[in-house]
Amino acid sequence: MNTGDQTWLENRIYAAVGDDFYLDRDEEKRIKEESSARGILVNDIERVLRLELEKYGAVSERILLDELERLLHQFTDNDKYLDAKEERNALDKVLIPTPKKKKGLDPRVAKEYVDSFCQVNGVRRTGSHNWFIPAAMVGVLVLLGIVAVYFLLPRQAMQTVKIVDSGSYSLSSQDCAEIDDLYRRAVRYVEQSQYTDPPEKSAKASLDSIKIVDPQGQYRGAEITALIDKIVNQYIALAQKSYNAGDKEGTKKWLERARLFNKNSEQIREKEREFGIIEGEK
Repeated sequence: MNTGDQTWLENRIYAAVGDDFYLDRDEEKRIKEESSARGILVNDIERVLRLELEKYGAVSERILLDELERLLHQFTDNDKYLDAKEERNALDKVLIPTPKKKKGLDPRVAKEYVDSFCQVNGVRRTGSHNWFIPAAMVGVLVLLGIVAVYFLLPRQAMQTVKIVDSGSYSLSSQDCAEIDDLYRRAVRYVEQSQYTDPPEKSAKASLDSIKIVDPQGQYRGAEITALIDKIVNQYIALAQKSYNAGDKEGTKKWLERARLFNKNSEQIREKEREFGIIEGEK
């Protein structure tokens, strides 16, 4: 990264955190998109972000949410239960500013995230009245639940157990829960502009994992396709910016990344023709 780009990036980060010492996910996403459009490498963007946040005592909402997610998994992966003390401990870790930091995670963001995490991962919480049921009613409720699933949710059942020609397979409730979690992660990575980097914590990694669990896209297929289209459109927009700036290598790089998500996209091929990247075409 040249000196001019580094100075620009440092000033851009200061403009985002200089007043409140808090870098929310949307602002970080914009910074990364603008930096990528200038040809700054992802590793350089991450390095400068980390150094500038340390310099001003500012925090990254994304990093704090990653820590909150780690703590929630730690407390709930074994028993799928989050008691009041565990929830308080997890929140204190991210809401209370650490040494040299002037802010913690926004409480509203933290609450929404915990609610979403518990819902997606099937985690029970202290104070959830539905979980304390008299033993005498268990059999009746189980029977009623079976009847409700059979009569009231036929379409959902068909989504999770679907016949696909000779290569038929079914998805268990655990498979669907895993896809829900992976999809939520993919959405968050897209919000953070982590489409392919870092490889182990990117939208592509989560989407590839979904493909392994559900190769035919039986569950949440339309939503996953829409997310992939969104990523492809983002890369095409970056390619357009590079093309407008006369950066042919950058243009080619962004379109190649778009193809990682949809290699057969006619939209990408049209852009390759428009930008003169396909050999023999202009």
